[in-house]
Amino acid sequence: MKPTFIDLFCGCGGFSLGMEKANCECLAAIDFNKEAVQVFQANFPHVPHVLEKDLTQFTPGELEELIGTREVDVIVGGPPCQGFSQARQRDGANHGPRMVDDPRRHLFRRFLAFVEHFKPKVFVMENVLGIRSASGGEYFTRVQAEGRKLGYRVIPREEHAAKLGVPQNRKRQLFIGIRLDVQ
Repeated sequence: MKPTFIDLFCGCGGFSLGMEKANCECLAAIDFNKEAVQVFQANFPHVPHVLEKDLTQFTPGELEELIGTREVDVIVGGPPCQGFSQARQRDGANHGPRMVDDPRRHLFRRFLAFVEHFKPKVFVMENVLGIRSASGGEYFTRVQAEGRKLGYRVIPREEHAAKLGVPQNRKRQLFIGIRLDVQ
């Protein structure tokens, strides 16, 4: 039986492609962007639940009811990165006295709400490197601390996409959470 996963903030499906190449089965993918969901559906017509939903409104319980299980091996996702963009750091919008309030910075909590509900063996959250320094590193620390409170070993890891076979010259920040009872 293949390990199962849910893809939150799925975009057009980059994470899902990697997970399927690792022989995992996608139970559901969710994004609020209509065009991204349409592209995901075209790329992954076999995924049973591809949803255009706002994850600030759509609950983990609603997803459980829809997919018919609470048993999920992995949750992956990339909450929006604009609130951590290094470009916005240069103009002061992501740190310092001119910091702009951006509610997208808090969407990692919605990701972790699904982790708390489903209690997967592993979660992988991706974002831009700017999350490490935005607001003095506050969010970088929070993601780890809040994941640990849920019962996970959380390892922050920087990856260079091109070295992993992705046709992009980008570095990304991953947060890998492994449930404490998983060996």
